[in-house]
Amino acid sequence: MKLRKLVIYDIDYKPLIKGIELFFPKSDENYINANCFIGINGSGKSQTLEIIAEIFLFLENVFRKENKKNNLFSPFGFRIEYEITKENIEYLMIFDCEEIKTKEKDIQIEIYKKDNEDFSAIDIIGLNIYEFLPSKIIGYSSGANETISLPFDSYYDEYAEYTYNRAFGKVIGDDYDPNMYFMNYNTNLGIAISSLIFREDIPNIDKILSILQIEDLISFQITIQTFPPDTPNKQQGGVILTPELEEWKNRLIKLADKPFYEEKHKKYILKYNLDDITRMAFKANFANAFELYTCLYKFELLNNLIVDKTTKEKIKKERKQRRLLTKMPMVSDINKVLCYSELKLKLKNENKVDYLSLSDGEHQFLNVFGTLLMINQDNCLFLLDEPETHFNPKWRRTFISTLKDITEGRKQDMIITTHSPFVVSDCKKENVYIFKKENNVIDIENPQKETFGASFDNILDMAFDIKIPISEDSLNEINKLNKENDPSIINDKLHDFGESMEKIKLLSRIILLNSKKE
Repeated sequence: MKLRKLVIYDIDYKPLIKGIELFFPKSDENYINANCFIGINGSGKSQTLEIIAEIFLFLENVFRKENKKNNLFSPFGFRIEYEITKENIEYLMIFDCEEIKTKEKDIQIEIYKKDNEDFSAIDIIGLNIYEFLPSKIIGYSSGANETISLPFDSYYDEYAEYTYNRAFGKVIGDDYDPNMYFMNYNTNLGIAISSLIFREDIPNIDKILSILQIEDLISFQITIQTFPPDTPNKQQGGVILTPELEEWKNRLIKLADKPFYEEKHKKYILKYNLDDITRMAFKANFANAFELYTCLYKFELLNNLIVDKTTKEKIKKERKQRRLLTKMPMVSDINKVLCYSELKLKLKNENKVDYLSLSDGEHQFLNVFGTLLMINQDNCLFLLDEPETHFNPKWRRTFISTLKDITEGRKQDMIITTHSPFVVSDCKKENVYIFKKENNVIDIENPQKETFGASFDNILDMAFDIKIPISEDSLNEINKLNKENDPSIINDKLHDFGESMEKIKLLSRIILLNSKKE
């Protein structure tokens, strides 16, 4: 999977994005070669990630067989090109919707098959286009705003409603695994549990655990309830599970140490103490870490069913009208269909800690890199919005090198947004996109100078127009002293400042002023 081109012809609800045209270079490197969006807040970086996710949400809904949506229209005018590998054969995919609300039947589709070094067009009649979409689109955001999450939220709502209707026999169709996953702070526990249970089968996970000083998972608890206190479907029996979810639930119950059942809320409290036998039992019931996570994730998506019908209909209407208030309200733990708790870890120093006692940076580190390690199949696209915001400087400095270490041999692609010079300094300039906004117009360009190995001074100048990499208050004080004509006053103030080129300039000014006295 490799994005090659993105064009937004026209869009009425994100005018900043209208007219953007991005080309993504192809790399021969044998690992994920991330494209990096950098620029000031509000310059369109996150919106561009959201737009990419929304394109694939639209294509998913058009070409998916299960939970098929009819009479669909494109949300905006776009063109997207990407390469994808199927059975070791590379294909170039092009989808073109020239206008807003292009009808499903009017989507222009071109597919080119690679033969030796050249691509040649193939006949798309009779092809299952869905098989040529990315296998997974994974979004991530560390911020509370979570702009990028909106297409994923829509996807989850559709899946939850489809599951509900199938359980009640209102629709006929098969279950399907979600192709769009959104990772944020709430996904930490599921990723940690799945990754650590299958740690022996996940290459390079020990590198991540070593950095975090985590030895292993000790225990955790899962609560599954289908008749929560505030369920809006009491007359229908609460949340009715499909046969597939009933099977997943029974497996989780069977694997628990001492399952506790409460009839009133149809609640199972499942406690797991992890040892070699428990780990083997999980592996006998789940093919890998991602299958276990998918099982847990599907139950998490059912939390949306607890939101009352009136609220859901209101939010659907707002989404259709492209208003901002589009997120479903948070469901409290006491009302969730699935809830995690009591996740205990053993550290390298033998101490035992609760997972929630780890810092935000440690949670983010395991969430981001745990997700990358767990989702290792070909043709995945990762859209990561500021994935290193809570990292300390050392972890930011090693972000790209860690990414390369753990994704060797991957046929995947990634776009990240960042404000960190550490990240940009490990990216080639053709993979860096500087976003600038002037007079409500967005401008995106590759840096004129090489960014790989560049100093922070140069990166800050290119991306943020910061000529001198010193904070403003101290720089103002230095600038005042630079206008001072009494060298003794400058000399008395020198000890107030740390070492920098600007301090050296003050020393030079002292020498210059003293020389004029002689």
